[in-house]
Amino acid sequence: MKRFLVLLILVLSIFTLVACSSDEAPADNNDTDTAVESATDMQAIYDSYTSYLPEMILLDDNSMLNLYGVDTSKCKQAIIANCSDGLRSDEVWLIEANDEAYAKEVATLAQNRIDREAQETQNYAPDQYAVVENAKIIEDGCNVVMIISPDVDTLADLYNSAK
Repeated sequence: MKRFLVLLILVLSIFTLVACSSDEAPADNNDTDTAVESATDMQAIYDSYTSYLPEMILLDDNSMLNLYGVDTSKCKQAIIANCSDGLRSDEVWLIEANDEAYAKEVATLAQNRIDREAQETQNYAPDQYAVVENAKIIEDGCNVVMIISPDVDTLADLYNSAK
């Protein structure tokens, strides 16, 4: 009988411990990464851009990878939008990479994109070539912003004020 009571108490103790335990890891107050993580809302920035941009087409993850080499699995946030009018060069990249190393890769991809667009527009669209020549790439930690637009300075200011 005593063995039965000891076994019963042991089983009840185990159930009590299991029921009281939590699947969540305790919060680490020294973890500053979560406070900095996704501090810049790229969608909100893009939304603030829309009044300065023509009608744009937002690219999906596959198009970002296939057209420009941007691997969204290495990004916390990624927005790439191209002008729907094929005669205009307007384009915006708002990307937060998972780490600064990939952000540098994205910045290189963005510069390659600007270079290609400059080559394409130089001979047949001098007005758009001037827009592309004034394009900006902003590198800010894990964030990379590429802007091709006649309103490049306004859009860069909007990004800088939003971060």
